[in-house]
Amino acid sequence: MGLLERRLVKQAEIPWSVVEGEAVLIDHREGELIRLGPVGTAIWTALDGRRTVREVIAQIRESFDVSERQAARDVQRFMKQLLRSELVDEVREG
Repeated sequence: MGLLERRLVKQAEIPWSVVEGEAVLIDHREGELIRLGPVGTAIWTALDGRRTVREVIAQIRESFDVSERQAARDVQRFMKQLLRSELVDEVREG
């Protein structure tokens, strides 16, 4: 299955909140405080395990009035970073 059809969900053990419009994540494993900008925050909050990456791209495109190509590139790049950093999990069907 390609990235666009995957459903991702935030890691349950990563505490986070939105402060002044930006998501702040605490990665205890790496000892890092991660601040996300407005687009990253919108993506992060959309990762509920129900939406596909394709649906998140559509949401970002609409919310930030960017082209399909730009939204797809930015969202996929960010999702890959989240996966590499193990900040999200893939929801498995069945």
